[in-house]
Amino acid sequence: MPPYIRRSLICLSVDDPKLAEKAFESWADAIILDIVKSTTQDWQQVLKAKMPIAIAAAAHGGAEVFVRLNAATAQAELEATVFAGLTGVVLVGVGDRAELVRLGERLEVLERERGLAIGSVEIDLEITTAQGVWNSLEIARASPRVGTMTINESALYQDLKIPFETTLEVEPIEFIKGQIITVATSVEGQAQGMSYPLCVLQHEPDQAALTKAIRRARDTGFKGAVCAHASWVKACNEGFRPSRDEVEYYKEVRQVFAEGLKRGLASVPLNGKMIDVPVDLRAEVYLEWAERAAARDQQKIQAHQL
Repeated sequence: MPPYIRRSLICLSVDDPKLAEKAFESWADAIILDIVKSTTQDWQQVLKAKMPIAIAAAAHGGAEVFVRLNAATAQAELEATVFAGLTGVVLVGVGDRAELVRLGERLEVLERERGLAIGSVEIDLEITTAQGVWNSLEIARASPRVGTMTINESALYQDLKIPFETTLEVEPIEFIKGQIITVATSVEGQAQGMSYPLCVLQHEPDQAALTKAIRRARDTGFKGAVCAHASWVKACNEGFRPSRDEVEYYKEVRQVFAEGLKRGLASVPLNGKMIDVPVDLRAEVYLEWAERAAARDQQKIQAHQL
């Protein structure tokens, strides 16, 4: 069961004059704000003035709101970006657990100072280096705030000196993706990512290719993706959830199995297959997942009607 319904995430600049409009029209589950530091002024004060307004604008359509911070400068960036309405921070380029521990400690201080619930600001991880991959488990375990993990594949390919051979038939870093999915799940979080080669090309493919890539990512274990284009959002919202056919099948599974239990049977036939406890449990998970995705969509619909 995904701990979060974040099927689609889209990045927007804090300085985008159409931030509110783009966020509202995107229907994304989450907006990630990219910050810009002024080189001619006190960038912290400038950013502090912008962030509350930007957070509210990004959340107007019902999206969760995050801000992307650089691990090397995160302490200073926190001061200028953490305000009411922010779901969490995306820490880019984290390499070891010490960075995460320091960030969590500073977040708690800011939460107290700014009247936020202690522990309410989530920390998500964007892995960009081999060091980050190697230390991913200890990094993820460093703070209870860790929510989701994402691989910045363009950056990681460069760090690993892997060329973008987009004609390959297999995922070049399939093992690493599996590791990050496993690590995120082990700390009760989740992983976000897209199938190769869209994960590095990030172009706008035809609908069939996009749907196929999302389904492969979902079946790999990813629960959502950062959308390179606004056109990806709808497909991700539909693809990173149980399909209509799966919902109908698993409803039938639960009904048939429940009837079998009443007759004292440990397994029952359905469409040429035997349904037993593990299949029934999977059906329960998928149906709850579908209900939570539908509820998330309803939240966004209500936000758009305000």
